[in-house]
Amino acid sequence: MFDVIVIGVGGHGSSSIYHLAKNGLNVLGIEQFEQIHNNGSSHGLSRIISLTTRVHPTYVPLIRRSFELWRELEVEYNKQILYMTGCIYIGSEDSPIFKDCVEIAIEHDLEHEIMDASEIMNKFPGFNLPSHFYGIFTKEGGFITPEESIKAHTKLASNYGATINYNEEVLSWEDKESHIEVISDKNIYKCKKLVITAGAWNTEMFNIPNSPLSVQRQVVGWFPSEDKNIFKKENFPVWILDGGTNEGYGFPEYGFDGMKFGIFNDTDENVDPNTYSKDINSEDIKLLTDFTKYFAKTNEGENFSTCLFTNTPDGHWILDKHPDSENCIIVSCCSGHGFKFAPIIGEIVTELCQKDSSSYDTELFKISRFKN
Repeated sequence: MFDVIVIGVGGHGSSSIYHLAKNGLNVLGIEQFEQIHNNGSSHGLSRIISLTTRVHPTYVPLIRRSFELWRELEVEYNKQILYMTGCIYIGSEDSPIFKDCVEIAIEHDLEHEIMDASEIMNKFPGFNLPSHFYGIFTKEGGFITPEESIKAHTKLASNYGATINYNEEVLSWEDKESHIEVISDKNIYKCKKLVITAGAWNTEMFNIPNSPLSVQRQVVGWFPSEDKNIFKKENFPVWILDGGTNEGYGFPEYGFDGMKFGIFNDTDENVDPNTYSKDINSEDIKLLTDFTKYFAKTNEGENFSTCLFTNTPDGHWILDKHPDSENCIIVSCCSGHGFKFAPIIGEIVTELCQKDSSSYDTELFKISRFKN
């Protein structure tokens, strides 16, 4: 019997397996795909990380700890995962993205700089902004490489004795009081605790009636510039920009030529992760291309990719015990702002498995808030 089984070995699952194994637990991770794949939410070369957050003050101490854990992981793995470029949130003076970030930065005494459009474009010539835009910039920001993060967490977890099975699909699980039984397409397993970190497949794995989760298809693209320097990571920050109609997010050049960016929740269409289309259509390209008006000297996009956002109605995570099983931890720390927190999520999951409670404030993430 395993101490813990983790279903789903993406960003949050790999971190959970690492922290559980590092704390001496006998852990099995089960992943339905290869270690690195493009079917879910943990691919695409980069994810934003910033000490300044516009989501909720609860996340501030969690992101502080995440920065510490990412740096510790880099040392143990002996390879860079975190790239510090600075982060800027841009919008009109009345834009929630700008106002919320300023309020949280002031409330938590976070180092920041407020700039008008001309100051932003002077500091970062890659932007082309309307005169009424403002930005809040913090040096404590940059991006995480998701694929390398998963490789690091899984490799080190294996070093600590964890077992990880790839290309194995979990079909069902059942709490039998004395243990939890997990049935896959290859075997039947027993464990004391079960952790579900299945991302876009959480709805079927949680098996909770009237699940609050929805899955949306996202498209990102890489847009080169005729100026080979303006989008380099040494010269350009990660960014989130509220254009009024759409809110975009993006990264300096890494992996492919040019700046990578996407539009938050670019469609309102909910999709099935097993059948959704990864094909890029003309509407996808037009939506991203139109947003390049906020940037200088961009050429046509050369690479495009899809991924999945798993959303809750209020945009906050689910990180809690299963409502029908004290021994099952359900993790959906998504809604487009979860990957940067992967290390702290693994740490919290380990606390919940070992002590049934966490030293961090997780009240915001209770699934009971969605009860009718």
